[in-house]
Amino acid sequence: MNTKEKIVYKSDASRIEGQVSQVILPKTAHEVQSIVKFSKNIVPRGAGTGLVGGAVPLNSIVLDMSKMNNILVLPDKKIAEVEPGVILEDLNQELAKYGLEFPVNPSSAKACTLGGMIATDAVGTRAVKYGKTSDWIKEVEIVNGKGEIVKISKLDIADVSGMEGITGIIVKAKLNLANLKKRTATLIKVNDINKLAEIIRKLKAKTDVSAIELLDKLTSRYAGLPEVYHLLVEYESDAGQFKDEEYHKIMDLRDSIYPKLASEGFSHIEDPQVMSFKIPELAKFLEERNIPFFGHAGVGILHPCFREGQEGFIESMLNFVKKVNGQISGEHGIGLAKKKFVEENDKKLYRRIKKRFDPENKINPGKMLDIEEQEEKKEEKQEEKNEPNIA
Repeated sequence: MNTKEKIVYKSDASRIEGQVSQVILPKTAHEVQSIVKFSKNIVPRGAGTGLVGGAVPLNSIVLDMSKMNNILVLPDKKIAEVEPGVILEDLNQELAKYGLEFPVNPSSAKACTLGGMIATDAVGTRAVKYGKTSDWIKEVEIVNGKGEIVKISKLDIADVSGMEGITGIIVKAKLNLANLKKRTATLIKVNDINKLAEIIRKLKAKTDVSAIELLDKLTSRYAGLPEVYHLLVEYESDAGQFKDEEYHKIMDLRDSIYPKLASEGFSHIEDPQVMSFKIPELAKFLEERNIPFFGHAGVGILHPCFREGQEGFIESMLNFVKKVNGQISGEHGIGLAKKKFVEENDKKLYRRIKKRFDPENKINPGKMLDIEEQEEKKEEKQEEKNEPNIA
């Protein structure tokens, strides 16, 4: 692969740039094993839709997993066996033949891969009913930092899903499936955001509600709607006002929101998560700074969008989120972008898991933790080994 071809691998959707030493496109798990055994500083990459630099190489070997894209559907068991390079939309098109679907629905569904979704524990619009990707994983196979193929059961899935590729390279997954639903949607105007929590509570009590999406006043205006708050509610019934083609149009409008905001200069998107009753507080913080936002109101994940040069606002917002006992990332992950905001107790947990699966720090080094932090325990262990026994 020449220098020009490598350029595309220098960054992901975060636009953080790194350096590529080599690009490899493995086709089998055994090829991945061989690469890990005889290499170091390896970055697995799916579609590059990540927003925090999780697939950005730091003078690394990039493993483009797109050639590993086989799908096996077991309709009687409502299970799909997939390789990491499978694109979510392609999977759901195949599953539709059997009246099934993988219901986790990020806005990047047309491009994102199952490997990336598992690594980041992707959420999406239907989180209020279907939760996260990890809720639908039956088993996952990874190549760990020792070059071993390891099967991870549902019980230990947190060692892989949400760890952003620092514990191993996903090579296969067994996914539970849901029956394919016919959906409708309704757009609700909300004039007073302080009433939002009560509206959300009532909507969540309805068993046919699968998504509750919030658009703030600015975002509504950029989307061509009246400049008030809007809740876009998706139903798995005929309860919604938008049906058939109109339903698809309104959901496409939702998926187009970030591109619209980015075209207006609000290109940096964040993903804090707070309790639903705290949304008005976070909304006030953002509105005082003219920062548009939208997001998954049913689970408290918002997507404020910032202009270039507003890094100070981002840092202030993340500190505010921590102050109200929220999470700095509800679905995008930590990657390179948010390492400095990770709490020390979380760092200790990441280090312990990293050490167990990748003791030589071969896979995705520098993500979630600084490289020095990832290697800290290894160095301590080496010092203990070299220390003379004076007993």
